[in-house]
Order: sequence, then C-alpha cells, then structure tokens
Amino acid sequence: PMSAVSIGVAFNGTLYAGVIYDPFRDELFSASLGAGASLNGAPISISAARVPTLANAVVASGAPPNPRSSAPCFRAMSLLAPPRSRSVRILGTAAISLAWVACGRLDAWFEPDLSPWDSAAGALLVREAGGRVTDCEGQEYVLGTRPVCSSNGKIHDELLGVLAEAGATQLDVT
Repeated sequence: PMSAVSIGVAFNGTLYAGVIYDPFRDELFSASLGAGASLNGAPISISAARVPTLANAVVASGAPPNPRSSAPCFRAMSLLAPPRSRSVRILGTAAISLAWVACGRLDAWFEPDLSPWDSAAGALLVREAGGRVTDCEGQEYVLGTRPVCSSNGKIHDELLGVLAEAGATQLDVT
C-alpha cells in the first residue's frame, strides 16, 4: 500500500514548510522556504540533469474516483504513452508522487483537481528541490491551485503542451 502523512505550513498564502512521511518506507521528505529539500535529512534534487526531455521522462498522474477528474488524467496518460515519454505511472497518492518528483524518482506528475492538503507540502518540496509547480495551464502554483502540474522544470512546458492537447488542464464539464 501507499499512503502518507502530508503537512504544509502556510501563512498569508505563502508556503513556509512542508513534510511528507511515508510510513511504509520510513521516509521523511521535508522542505522549508529558501532552505532546500531533504529526504531523511539528506539533501535531494530533481532529475533535470539526467532527464532533459519528455521522451526520457517517467511521468505519473492520479486516478481520482471522480469521472470529471479521472477522464482528463487518462486522456493525458494515453497521449504520454511511449515513445512520447519513457513511461507513465499511477502511484495512487499525490503526496508521495510530488515527493518522488522532488527527489528524482519521477520526472513529472499532474492531476487536474487536487485539494491543498494533498498538494501544499509536495509543491514546496518540488520547488525547493529545484523543480517547477504550476497549474495545468502554466500559472505558478499558489495554495488554492486545484489543477497541479509538477516537474523537473526542463520538461515542464512540453508536458503542459500534452495536457492542453489532451484537454486535461482542468476538470471535465458535466
């Protein structure tokens, strides 16, 4: 199973600290604004140096239970199938997916509808590890952002293009 404890600390809309704990792997990811990100106390960084293009990237997404949210995910994952990316994954937890982008285990992750309690800590981790976090149309992530796209930064614009092509930048209209 995959699950995590995810805590983001914000004040007046600014994220200052984030922790994600994976009890099954005994891994504690942490970040604080301006101080970098770490895994069990050791500094971590995104995969940009070794994964400069989407074709080389391992990309993950969610599989939310709401069809208005899951349909865009699956459309985008279909377009991202190799050779457009190296591989596509669904881990089942947004928090761990964002932590894995931060430490380079994944190169990108997206989902068109996510609550801040699932994304805040991970968004700070990715940024502090050198990556990029936006909405699925490229606007910088803020605490209330629901469609979330994170990456190593190098592949971000290319990924946003695929999300737009798939109509996966937000929830489907009913």
